Amino acid sequence: MKNTVWLIVGLLFFPSMNAGARSQDSLSIFQKANAAYRGGDYTEAAILYESLIVKGKKDANVYFNLGNAYFKQERLGQAILYYEKAKRVKPRDRDIRTNLNYAGGLLEYRIEDKRNWYFRTGDALLASFTQEEIGIVSLGFGIFFWLSWIFSLYFRPGMTWGWRRRGLLFLTGIVLCLWFLKGAHDLTVQEAVVLKPQAAVRYGPSHKDQVALRLGDGMKVRLKRTAEGWNQVILTNGETGWMFQEELGVI
Repeated sequence: MKNTVWLIVGLLFFPSMNAGARSQDSLSIFQKANAAYRGGDYTEAAILYESLIVKGKKDANVYFNLGNAYFKQERLGQAILYYEKAKRVKPRDRDIRTNLNYAGGLLEYRIEDKRNWYFRTGDALLASFTQEEIGIVSLGFGIFFWLSWIFSLYFRPGMTWGWRRRGLLFLTGIVLCLWFLKGAHDLTVQEAVVLKPQAAVRYGPSHKDQVALRLGDGMKVRLKRTAEGWNQVILTNGETGWMFQEELGVI
């Protein structure tokens, strides 16, 4: 469980969270949720953490603690869902990744990822950073490049482009491409976690359609499109089908 320190930091340094009484109320709820968790009242802790999310707190520590509270209740699908949400905010956090990997290892069903290695590698790379982090690195490279160019323009006119400047320009371009790819990936690729044991994947968007297969809770799928309360999902082995929306939690 993450402690209160990180939430306090967020309240101090992020104006959107530092809204006077509302911030104090959120901090109080977070502390009460932590106390309920430490006291073994995992249901109450989950309710309190959920209330913070309803208030719009997209905080990795809240997601992580909520995942822990659901894990203690043996609600594996909900736990994995909120570990995944926490990972989106802090993709390299050791505690989050450890708990997510442990929970994933408890899944009853697994589907082999049959995508080409470069798709798997690309997804793993993009998932290791937030778009904001990539943007900051790209901006840093860009500023450094332009400062070096202005310096040479005024103090060393006629200087040829050496390997250092070309390499810096190349790295700036690579990181900028990663930034665009990350944005496009987050915009177009939507994932969800199965929340119900033996959830049915059907051939069409209706309870009358035949069941193609069943998925265990905690399994991750990609969403393709929606239709009247149903989601068409894509599995990592390439199979597709329709699932009832209430059986999925969008990451």
